[in-house]
This record gives sequence, C-alpha cells and structure tokens, in this order.
Amino acid sequence: MAGHLPLRARIIVVLMLLLMFAGLSLADLDRLALVRGGLFCVPLLVMAVIDFWTGLLPDRGNLYLAGLGLVMAGIMGELQDALFGAVLGAALLFVLRTLSRGGIGLGDVKYAAAFGIWLGWQGTLLALVLAFVLGACLALVLLGMGRMGRRDRLAFGPFLSAGAYLSYVGGAAFWSSYEVLL
Repeated sequence: MAGHLPLRARIIVVLMLLLMFAGLSLADLDRLALVRGGLFCVPLLVMAVIDFWTGLLPDRGNLYLAGLGLVMAGIMGELQDALFGAVLGAALLFVLRTLSRGGIGLGDVKYAAAFGIWLGWQGTLLALVLAFVLGACLALVLLGMGRMGRRDRLAFGPFLSAGAYLSYVGGAAFWSSYEVLL
C-alpha cells in the first residue's frame, strides 16, 4: 500500500505516527501500557489510512489487530474485559449499521470489535462516542464549506481510529473525572 501513496501522504503518515507516540509519552501511562500503546498505534494508523484511501477496512488488518490485542489481554490478565469490549463495539455498530441500512460498513463493525479487545468495554464506549463526535464535526464543517453534499459519504475508519487512540491515551482520566462527578 505504501507504494501507492504519494510522497506527501507518506510524510503526513509518518508525522502522524510521531505525534501519536508523542501523545502516548505525555499520557500518564506506566511502561507496559506505553509499550502496549505503541503497538496499538501502528495498526490504528494503518487502518485509518487504508480506509481513507480505499473506503475499506480489510479483514486481514482487523484480524491482526484482534489477535495482537488478545495476546496483550492474556498477558495483562484482562481477557474478560477485552472480550466484553469486542462484543460491545461490534454489537453497537452492528445495530447502527442495521438502523442506517448499510450507512456503516461491516468492516467498521469488525474494526470496532478488534480495537474493543484493546480498550475493554469502557474504552470502547468512549472511543465510539468520540468517533461519532469527530465524524459529525468534520461532516458539518465540510457541509458548511460546500466541500461535501448531504448524500456524500466519509470513511468512518479514520474517526474510529482517532476515537480509539484518544480513548487509550485519555480514557482512564475521563472515567476518573466522570466518577468524581457522580
């Protein structure tokens, strides 16, 4: 795929990956979570770029992300939460796919299950909310600028990746703040 990306796009992808790593280093994460986050960032970015350019989230990428996530969850002793995150992510997007009559692709459903393994149920829920908010904001801006029509579609994978990344980096702080408000 990298051979098909223009040089400018490849430079942007490398810069985005460096920014993602910088965000991880600034987050309040222990060493294991930092290494785990580094392993999580690469497939998130790859899947976002593939979906942006092709409109598809490949099964191979979803399987790689899910498999690596299961290994990590097993090492960390978080297998139950990981599986619940996968089921929650897939179920929520599948329901939305059904209600939207195909507006959300099946690849998005599988992708939510794959990153749900990494995030657990709370992180997956936050990631999906963030993805929808980010996607809606960009769609509104593009509509307002006349760059997009009401019938045009945006690839949702980049927003899912952004939501998953933000949830990984700041999810614990978000849920701690939420619990204080209760």
